[in-house]
Amino acid sequence: MNNDIFFSVMICCYNSEKYLNETLDSVVNQTYKNWEILAINDGSTDNTEKILMSFKNKGIAIRYYKQKNKGFASARNKAMDLAKGEWIAIIDHDDICMPSRLEVQASHIKTNPEAKLFFANTIHFNNENPMIRHQFDRIKPYELDLRAEKVMNNLLRHGCFIDTESVVFNKKAALDIGAFNTSYKYVVDFDFFLRMGSKYDMFASQEIISKWRIHKQQATQTMRYVIHDERKKMFNEYLWFNGVTNKTRFAMLFNLVKNYIKDNLIKWNIH
Repeated sequence: MNNDIFFSVMICCYNSEKYLNETLDSVVNQTYKNWEILAINDGSTDNTEKILMSFKNKGIAIRYYKQKNKGFASARNKAMDLAKGEWIAIIDHDDICMPSRLEVQASHIKTNPEAKLFFANTIHFNNENPMIRHQFDRIKPYELDLRAEKVMNNLLRHGCFIDTESVVFNKKAALDIGAFNTSYKYVVDFDFFLRMGSKYDMFASQEIISKWRIHKQQATQTMRYVIHDERKKMFNEYLWFNGVTNKTRFAMLFNLVKNYIKDNLIKWNIH
């Protein structure tokens, strides 16, 4: 096996003790061995640090950084600052990498030299159901045009079809577009994918390489309406973004109006 591509695997943690062991094990057990783990502890108050240090003390290639709680985007940017690798893989503190994930993505990087962000199909699961659905059940991004600007327009029209826990991106390209936007709290990754897609090609694989855990503590479950408001703000910022086509603008305006009506029906308690 050719292990010449070195991955920096980003794991950003905040009070992650419940699932962190499983996440770390999924990286340690990769068939591809040329990697480091960048563990950013974003102000955890539970046993997150103890768990990370237990892996580090076993000789696992973990570089650990602890900071005061500054939010998701700040933690991602700190990991990028520390990354030794040209390629950065994301796995969040409650998700799981399939054993061949990095091996598969190393192959994709070699065969698609123009692409600077790679993603793939994933399984959505919870503690009761090992397979709720696949990420690509609704939209098949491997059938879309994922060239620069085209992929940004497709993301704006179809929504975020990229599952973060499957993403590998090029560090130099990410720094070129300004890294992760710290003005956002919940749509950090979607905004990052849009800006990457405004300048760089992407590649989507049908292979299942990661698993996204759904649980009640997630922001997507507990902060749904706040996330919705932040997404509207982001869409307003992209409405006249350079490279967005008129067709995409029309679709965005239609969705903004539709969601405005929906929000007010909820506010007024009209069913």
